[in-house]
Amino acid sequence: MQFTTPIKDYGHTFLLNEDDNILSLGSCYAQVIGQRMAERKLHVLLNPMGMLYNPRSIFQTIDTAMKVTDGQTTAQNAAGSMVFEAADQRWYCWLASSKISGKNREECIGNMAAALEETSRMLISLDVLMLTFGTDHYYTTTLQEGKEVVVANCHKMPANMFCEKTMTTEDIAGIFDCCLRRLISLRPKLRVIVTISPYRYLKYGLHNSQLSKSRLLLATNTIANHYQQVHYFPAYEIMNDELRDYRFYAADMVHPSDVAEQYIWQQFCTNYMDTQMQMLMAQREKELKTLAHKPINN
Repeated sequence: MQFTTPIKDYGHTFLLNEDDNILSLGSCYAQVIGQRMAERKLHVLLNPMGMLYNPRSIFQTIDTAMKVTDGQTTAQNAAGSMVFEAADQRWYCWLASSKISGKNREECIGNMAAALEETSRMLISLDVLMLTFGTDHYYTTTLQEGKEVVVANCHKMPANMFCEKTMTTEDIAGIFDCCLRRLISLRPKLRVIVTISPYRYLKYGLHNSQLSKSRLLLATNTIANHYQQVHYFPAYEIMNDELRDYRFYAADMVHPSDVAEQYIWQQFCTNYMDTQMQMLMAQREKELKTLAHKPINN
């Protein structure tokens, strides 16, 4: 008897190399898979501006770093135009999560510029881009100069500062296509892995959350069908079909549990790594467990 619905169709995949330069951007699975690869000593730059949740913020990050790469702006100038002082008297950047901050304007600009420069350097040698889209909703705010900008994080600022917007399937596919063309012109052999986060946004209501995921799925499918460089990894389907049980969720009943994350990581390794690479990952996982072990009498 079979008590699950295993995912069998992973589409066309490719094999990762130990020396690949990987940029992982987005929400939970970009973070989860990227973190596991980084811990196992692969060359990964993981969410340098913090976790990003919607395609517009993700592609805005890539676009800004590309402008630094192309010499259209400097990292300092790009960062300086987007920092602000919050109620806690720390400085933050609209382009980034609270991971990027500073006790004053100069420190915040310096931290953000360093993240942009790191991303720019990665783009020059990029082999694999990993993206996870969480939602089609995004927020904008208006700067003092009257310019409306997309924000990656609201940083607990007053709600009346922001306007919530929703992307259409065509919007998502359009900005994805535009970004991908630029990246491929820079790195013709680039490969892209896209996932959709299974995290449900309860604040939208379950029906509207599902509609949001549907638009992301349709847009991603459009791009994957158009570009042979784009590969869809079914983390969303694994969580919602293969692991369709609340025992695979964390205590909040919306985030995947550690067991679910580990299972999806194993499926990722099976489909994107050859036997030798899988053995290397297993060996490095043993090393991690050994390092994490604390002797009883220590």
